[in-house]
Amino acid sequence: MHVAFGLSHPGLFALMCSDLEPAPESSVVSTGNDILRRRIRNIALAGRPRVSEERALGLVSSMCNGAVLTLLRQPERHRDLKLSDAARETVLAAITTEAASPAHTEARAAATTLRASLDRLTVLTPGESALLGELLARITDAG
Repeated sequence: MHVAFGLSHPGLFALMCSDLEPAPESSVVSTGNDILRRRIRNIALAGRPRVSEERALGLVSSMCNGAVLTLLRQPERHRDLKLSDAARETVLAAITTEAASPAHTEARAAATTLRASLDRLTVLTPGESALLGELLARITDAG
């Protein structure tokens, strides 16, 4: 959807990508990022992450923006629309593992899964949740 939007609205997309200063997100961008975050969270909840949720979000966003900008630089009649499909599959392979039983899940993937589930845990105090979240973040973001 991101690539199709960028190709359909090249001027607007260029404006959206031209401001390199951190700024408040528009509601449209925020909605799109929320959808992407939920999808990445589902990967984490399934125990299939290879990287932290934040890293996955950055990789997917970079791939989408880069694919659109690359395609927009190509003459329309020569655009390789399969490029974005190949880039998407490459990023998916980089951020996810093959399905595995929890007993065989790598430590980072298990930590990411638990980190994604912290808000569902009711047995921890707020302080314990914060500490566990910090420790899990350190594990998921290592390397």
